[in-house]
Amino acid sequence: MNAPAPLGPPEVLTALGVSFRLHEHPDVISPVEVCAALGVPLERTVKTLAFVTPEDRLLLAALPGHTRLRYGALARAAGLRRTDLSPADAGRLARAGMRPGGVCPVSAEGAAVVVFDETVSGLGRVHCGSGRPDISIEIEAAELLAAVPSARTAPIAGNPEDGRA
Repeated sequence: MNAPAPLGPPEVLTALGVSFRLHEHPDVISPVEVCAALGVPLERTVKTLAFVTPEDRLLLAALPGHTRLRYGALARAAGLRRTDLSPADAGRLARAGMRPGGVCPVSAEGAAVVVFDETVSGLGRVHCGSGRPDISIEIEAAELLAAVPSARTAPIAGNPEDGRA
């Protein structure tokens, strides 16, 4: 007997009673592609990068779309060594109800470690992944953080990327 598919981020947000909008667009991978598809500035996106810890826990790093991840800062915030950060593959993301190009900091996976950059809460209304590369979530940044009460906040974002993903 097959296990039921895990809940995706929109279903988790709906169950929490969080207000958000979904936006369909062509399959995209990078924040720059999302911005082009939706006509929103890169500074109004939250990208989420997914890693796997040595214990097979999902580690999600959420930061403004125009910034770079500071890997050492993320590792410290998660209580890991930098060398413990391994990118999550498509199979690992699928177990969390997500696909590459649509990673979201909201997950039904209770053991996931989520770290938000300290600046995300002040971004206002943002677009982020929905779990799928063809749909984005529009949500108030403060509500996005509140939807993940176990999340940590740390200075994990570095210098802006000058328009690169």
